[in-house]
Amino acid sequence: MELLADVGLGGGHSSVIGQGRVEEILSSKPEHRRALLEEAAGLGKFKARRHRAELKLARVQVQAERARDLEAEVRKRLRPLALQATAAERAEKLKDEIAAVEARLAELELEELGQAAAEIDERRTAASMARKAANAKLEELLVERNQAEEDLADAAGRREEATAALYRLRSAADRLELRREAAVELVERLRAEPLRLPTVDDEQLRTTRERLSAVERALAEREGLPPAARALAEQGARLALSELDVEPGRERAVAAALGPRGSALLADDVQAGLRLLEQAHAAGLGKLTVLVEARPAELVEHYAVVPKAELLSSPVPAVTPDGFGYDPERGELWFAGETAEAVWLELEARRRALALEVERLRSNPAAPPPAADPRLVAAGERLVRALAGAAEAGRRFEAPLRARVDAGGSRTGDAAGALRELAAREAELRRGAAEAGERTAAIDVELARLEAEQSAARRRLEDAGAEPAEGDDREALAERLVRLERRRETLGAVNPLAKQEYEEEKERLTELTTQREDLERSLAELEKLRNELSETVERRFDETFAAVQEHFADVAQTLFPGGEGRLRLSEPDEDGPDDGSEPGVEIELRPVGKRVTKLSLLSGGEKALGAISFLFALFLARPCPFYLLDEVEAALDDTNIGRFVELLRRYADRAQFIVITHQKRTMEAADSLYGVTMGADGISQIVSRRVPREAPGAAVA
Repeated sequence: MELLADVGLGGGHSSVIGQGRVEEILSSKPEHRRALLEEAAGLGKFKARRHRAELKLARVQVQAERARDLEAEVRKRLRPLALQATAAERAEKLKDEIAAVEARLAELELEELGQAAAEIDERRTAASMARKAANAKLEELLVERNQAEEDLADAAGRREEATAALYRLRSAADRLELRREAAVELVERLRAEPLRLPTVDDEQLRTTRERLSAVERALAEREGLPPAARALAEQGARLALSELDVEPGRERAVAAALGPRGSALLADDVQAGLRLLEQAHAAGLGKLTVLVEARPAELVEHYAVVPKAELLSSPVPAVTPDGFGYDPERGELWFAGETAEAVWLELEARRRALALEVERLRSNPAAPPPAADPRLVAAGERLVRALAGAAEAGRRFEAPLRARVDAGGSRTGDAAGALRELAAREAELRRGAAEAGERTAAIDVELARLEAEQSAARRRLEDAGAEPAEGDDREALAERLVRLERRRETLGAVNPLAKQEYEEEKERLTELTTQREDLERSLAELEKLRNELSETVERRFDETFAAVQEHFADVAQTLFPGGEGRLRLSEPDEDGPDDGSEPGVEIELRPVGKRVTKLSLLSGGEKALGAISFLFALFLARPCPFYLLDEVEAALDDTNIGRFVELLRRYADRAQFIVITHQKRTMEAADSLYGVTMGADGISQIVSRRVPREAPGAAVA
């Protein structure tokens, strides 16, 4: 279309003019005439380009405005996002620093916890060893306590035995005193008068029976002596009496006089005595008295004394001449000795002698009374002395025995105190063992806590995921961590996605900026194009208007001989809206004899000529290869048609005019005629005829 427009053949171009076009020019407004002028100037394509540019410019302006708005919005969002991104970046750096410090603290804590765990393990081992030691001491103490309890029971038993022995000693002392008094009385009677057995009457017999009963009771008391002492006494009596020449019936009296010497063993020499001692020791006997190379008469003159220390340390039952006895199996110290045996022997001898005497007197009432025996009197005196010595020995033994009772009480108290002390130590050891157990349990709990803290510290170290910071001062690291935490709290809540959002918005801003700049460049280019097109349109319009105005004046002189015509740009209606419309084109004609007036004020023929003048001015301003005129002269009279034909001939050398007409004068002026006729068969036929001319002009159909 633009190609055809450049040669004046575009659609709606003035090269094709119909009768309606003339009427349109006659009735059109100046703005419409301007459009015809612009068309003749070929401004259509420029205006179309400008219009497209303006449409695109408007569209780009909208897009640019939208881009500016989006850019402003993004910039508005980008500023706080930049601050948030900066805060997030600072927070991230602080987080990394905090993680590094925490990692270092976790490492130090792990080291300290490891050391603490090792120390606690050592403490646990020490506590366990202390507990074992306490338990071992407790077991030893329990053994000591059991031994102390046994010692206490033994001491109490010994004290009771010593007390009983003291009571027996006192009772025996009383009995000895009675026996001594009886012996003294007996000796006095033996000295004062001979034995008057023949005159024994019933009263004496009764007295004798009572004495026999007393002897029997003494014998019963004698049965309470320890078996070992009793056996020794009997054995000593047998051995002693076997070496003496004693009258029948006097054995017991002699044995009583001999006392412990009567129970001594006789040996021929020292070697025999040693063998007897070895046999006695092997037999488990206590103290054995052996007389070497001694005569029987000398037995009553010697008294062997056994030390009490030897008596108490003897492993076998032993008895002393003073009456002290000790049985290690029974743990019993008793008083028997020569006094008890002497009493027993004396009473036994008296009982037997009296019994024999009574029997003899009963069988021989007339027998003379025997004279007093000096040996018997001497034996009686020795018996009195022995009883006195035994009583004295009992008195001597009473004080040690009482001391032993007191010592037993003291030992009992000491044993009780020791037992209490052991009980206190046992309670203390039990408390110590319990405390050690509690410490062990507490250490186990603390160890479990430390292991949990170690696990937590390892997790923190793993979660930190950062290179531990430098430094070994835990307090300095803790202070640094506090400062970092405070700085982190000062930042407040941060958007962890701010940096990403900032980068995205920044990238979007860059895209929007690029898009805006592209749109602005497009706007500038479009505005430049529009301005250029506007300048081109204005320039070409001015050029075309000047040419059309010139050609209009020339054509008007042809169609209006003697008259004139001109074109004028009319300003837009001042009272109308300011829509940016361009000035229109006014056609002014002055026929001969008339003043210049507008086309609308002329007659019909003049109007037609004026319109044709304007059209031909357009033709001439922008020539075309041909022009098609469709009955444009239909409204003209013959005179004006002649002027029209003259105009065609005037410009026939510049272009080919194709005229559709019914006017004969117009046909006469044509070079070729083309017509359509209908034949007899009713079919249209084209008829052409070429009219010879000296100079070619127009083709008329």
